[in-house]
Amino acid sequence: KAGGAVVNGLKGFAAASTAVGGFGAAAVKTGAQFDSTMSEVQALTGATGNDFTKLRDKAKEMGATTVFSASEAAEAMTYMGMAGWKTEDMLGGISGIMNLAAASGEDLAITSDIVTDALSGFGMQAKESGHFADILATASSNSNTDVAMMGETFKYVAPVMGSLGYTAEDAALSIGIMANSGIKASQAGTTLRSIVTRLATDAGASSKSLGALGIVTEKLGVEFYNMDGSARPLTWVLEDMREAWKGLTVEEQNNYAKKIAGQEAISGFLALMNAEEGTWNDLAASIENCGGAADRMAKIKLDNLAGDVKMLQSAFEGLQITLSDALTPTLREFAQFGAEAMNQLNLGFQQGGIDGLMSSLEQVVS
Repeated sequence: KAGGAVVNGLKGFAAASTAVGGFGAAAVKTGAQFDSTMSEVQALTGATGNDFTKLRDKAKEMGATTVFSASEAAEAMTYMGMAGWKTEDMLGGISGIMNLAAASGEDLAITSDIVTDALSGFGMQAKESGHFADILATASSNSNTDVAMMGETFKYVAPVMGSLGYTAEDAALSIGIMANSGIKASQAGTTLRSIVTRLATDAGASSKSLGALGIVTEKLGVEFYNMDGSARPLTWVLEDMREAWKGLTVEEQNNYAKKIAGQEAISGFLALMNAEEGTWNDLAASIENCGGAADRMAKIKLDNLAGDVKMLQSAFEGLQITLSDALTPTLREFAQFGAEAMNQLNLGFQQGGIDGLMSSLEQVVS
């Protein structure tokens, strides 16, 4: 019996050792991948010393407190780095991006790419990413579109609208209204870009006919520019146009729509003009009062078993990275020593054959 107990104990110890060893190996692999991604962030941002430590700690904090892992947070940071964000930008902006990703169900890295690109287009600062996330979360949840499609729209229209001083709120309202009529993603982007560009440049104007801007100002009685030459908020312009539109005949509406928007963008423009008043006002009010929307939506979507499991997985990875941090210095020393030893053995064999190899081996082990 005693012998059997010893054997069973040894088997149990072996099994436990194997399990611990397997977890340790998995932890080191996870930590190595995390560090590899953070090194990419460092290369993109130039962060060193305390700045890099802050970024690494922030990624780990996000992994411990959100449904996204530290590795996913690190990957999101690479997109921020590619957009020119620096340490303080990332520290202040990543929470909003992660809330938006959680609220929308989109991939975190893709969401980061969408937000960083759009912020640049609108001339917004990284610290405004939380507010921008709230705008997208609100618009996508109150109209027939989603964050990914809105991101595709922004690719086309954000730089143009930003150059005119238009806000992300302006864009989100128009995008949401068009989406309700089935005009989404890149089609919405090219449509809105055409409308804005044609108005700003008075496209189609000649000595014999009014252009896009002329139709708006002279036929509809709507001012596009302020007295100082700056563009009025697009939402104000569109609301004034919608009011004037009610007094036109069908023939006038069709003719003016083609002149203002261009042939390819007529459908989107008419969607903006003909949207129901209640739909327009409700979406506009939601966007105006969007503060905290992404955070609230994220918490609601994750308040279930699936969300709990994601939190568990994220926390588990955090444990693996912590263990890896403890083991990595020793493992790096070993790996570096091994690499140098292999180089010496290789060089010894090249220079002296077997004798040279053995001589190098003696030096390595001495």
